[in-house]
Amino acid sequence: MRKSRFSPLLSVLLLLFVCAAGSASADQKKITAAIDEASKSCRGVSQQIWEFKETGQQEFKSSALLKEELTKLGYSVTGDLKVPEDLVKGGVAKTAFKAEMVGKGPGPTVTIMLEYDALANGHACGHNLIATSGLMAAAGLAKVMKDTPGRVWVIGTPDEERGSMGGGKVALLEGGYFDGSDVVFITHGSDRWSLDQRLLAMKRATFTFKGKSAHAAAAPHKGINALRGVLLTFNCVDSLREHLRQDVRIHGVIPKGGGPVNVVPDLAQAEFACRALDTITMENAYQKIVNCAKAGELGTGATLEFKEPRVALKAAISVPPLLEDVQAHLKALGVSNDQFKDFDELASSDLGMVSYTYPTVNVWFKIAPEGTALHSDAFREAANSDEGWKSTVVVAKAVALSAYDMLTKPEKRKAVQESFQAIKAKEGK
Repeated sequence: MRKSRFSPLLSVLLLLFVCAAGSASADQKKITAAIDEASKSCRGVSQQIWEFKETGQQEFKSSALLKEELTKLGYSVTGDLKVPEDLVKGGVAKTAFKAEMVGKGPGPTVTIMLEYDALANGHACGHNLIATSGLMAAAGLAKVMKDTPGRVWVIGTPDEERGSMGGGKVALLEGGYFDGSDVVFITHGSDRWSLDQRLLAMKRATFTFKGKSAHAAAAPHKGINALRGVLLTFNCVDSLREHLRQDVRIHGVIPKGGGPVNVVPDLAQAEFACRALDTITMENAYQKIVNCAKAGELGTGATLEFKEPRVALKAAISVPPLLEDVQAHLKALGVSNDQFKDFDELASSDLGMVSYTYPTVNVWFKIAPEGTALHSDAFREAANSDEGWKSTVVVAKAVALSAYDMLTKPEKRKAVQESFQAIKAKEGK
């Protein structure tokens, strides 16, 4: 039988393939081993941030601690990031930072975000674990970057809990600190394991109506009732609801409604928030709300004062190939299929702004019994528990391994980016 002339070539290719696979497997083991080692000190970091319980824009000690730990890992760290002055007072995000580690040559950029702001009742949203899961993932990647093309960015993003104010990820995006990211990773503690990426786009509106004061009994005809402008706005909004898509949420309050009951109100104010599962649908609904306020002005004679807000939160873009990659690693790390569960409830976050701009995954990891509410005292205690920490180590490994895939497997990275662009192009249709 004649031997194939391609046999030597095939043998060489097969050998190269086996060597490459072996090298990748070795690097994965290095990553997970480095995270196991880092977990010993990072548990202490998490404990300290939990005890600091610093609220948005006040996370000075938490930020300094994380920068110190990243520097120890070999990252080049920059703080006091310049951002737009109308979003952050003074134009400097003093509790934000950006850390970088460059690999052995040109290649893609993976970005890991850390959050570390607390609520009034402490770390009841578990941001101490977001910070330290990202820190451990950075430690794992640091172990292999000298032989890996590309670079790793770790961005400290403050003030998530007041994301719609613009001082966190919005300011950093506008400051250009994410520019060049190929894939972005973040985690969040939860009462379940989940890759549910839905975040509602959100935009606020404040409508101020100015009328004319008059005695409500003696001379009501001489007045212009500003409160009626507000009430007509609410009535028009309520009439809209039947004709809006089911995921659209519109909620409003009346912070100013007048003074004494016998005086025609010359000033009244309404505040609304509009949300939807995609940004285009939210913007369309929002413009209808503005028209409702204009109807209130026209129908009552009061003068409407309104200015669109500087910041509006966009909806997240869910990227199936990226979710599948992370989920595969979670399963390999022991998270079984039946532990994953989507959410029934929806919310908004400045994370949506990043996810709308770059392929992003937010990995929810279980630290508390199912049904434990975010922002509750019970969730705060779970964020400092032994069980919560075990899940934090697991999710750190999954993030690091998926980030490594994006650095070293061009076909996976291409699938993620193409899916992101295709889904974004269909938004609102």
